[in-house]
Amino acid sequence: MSFLETSLELFQQKYAPDLGPEQYAHHTGLDRNGNSMSGALLWAKAETQRINNALVTGTTNMVDAEIKLAQKLQQRVRDYVQWYHQDERSRKGVSILDYGPGTVRAFQQKTLPLVTSLCGETSRCILVDRSNEFLCDIRQLPSAFGLKIEFMRHDIFSGRRYFFGDEAAFVVMFGRTFGNLAASISDTPPVEAVVQALKKISNSAKRCWVAISIGSDLRKDVAKSYYEAHPDFQLNVFYRMKAELPIDDNFDPEVFDYEADIKGNEKFMQVIHTAIVKRNSTFYLKDKSIKLFNGDRLHLKNSLSFSEAFFKECAHLAGLASIDVLSDNAGSDIHVFEKAT
Repeated sequence: MSFLETSLELFQQKYAPDLGPEQYAHHTGLDRNGNSMSGALLWAKAETQRINNALVTGTTNMVDAEIKLAQKLQQRVRDYVQWYHQDERSRKGVSILDYGPGTVRAFQQKTLPLVTSLCGETSRCILVDRSNEFLCDIRQLPSAFGLKIEFMRHDIFSGRRYFFGDEAAFVVMFGRTFGNLAASISDTPPVEAVVQALKKISNSAKRCWVAISIGSDLRKDVAKSYYEAHPDFQLNVFYRMKAELPIDDNFDPEVFDYEADIKGNEKFMQVIHTAIVKRNSTFYLKDKSIKLFNGDRLHLKNSLSFSEAFFKECAHLAGLASIDVLSDNAGSDIHVFEKAT
């Protein structure tokens, strides 16, 4: 859906499952003091602050933890795909599909080492993202490292087939992107949503291996503190609406507060990123009259974390075999699965 369609869905249904990727976009929206509310800028600031806070407090930083796990994955990846045991595949190499490559830094430190480890004469690297900004930034890297890289702006959960025939593929999803699944608010684990998403991801190739980064820290107080430390990033889409969409002057981006609502049990945790309306508001978006009332709660997106046992169970139901779990034992995991032929 377009940003306009997603925004209309949010206001009319109080829920927009596709809004998460839109938060990362660069835009010209400003707050009342003239400060930029660009999603790309606010995300960069938030990540820098988190890294600096981790250095000061000595705590584990999610970004650096995942980079270390990705480095460990790169060291083991040939054991997973076993491509070097087969002469023909060794020559051809193994293609990489990255769902949501993210920033240039993320691509260089997580995905690129895997690509260089598995590349061959005919292997490819396919980057799929909903963010044009991230894809364009990577595309501008010097000579794209001489690799065969294809850039696709697409829904990562579409279930699209990217590889045909016997082309070997290693599919990766870093940045805990899998946790942004569209799921309704519930006190029970989202088994069906997880299983269906895993099936769609693994449908990218007839035969593939899949590595997914996922959060495993189920402490609700920690999650709430983590996300509520950066409310501007969560709410920047409303400033983007003001700047880009056919919306009238009665619309005020300042009418929203942010709250991280938490659901879960010993198997999962669902962070419901919520915009709370502070006062009654009426405006037109395109030709639709929108009425919001004080106390309305708009479900922006999810951030889901899973226990190791629950995620493995869902993978089994999706037809995937668990072959490894890389963990920092502090809430960051990378699960590696193999799709049966």
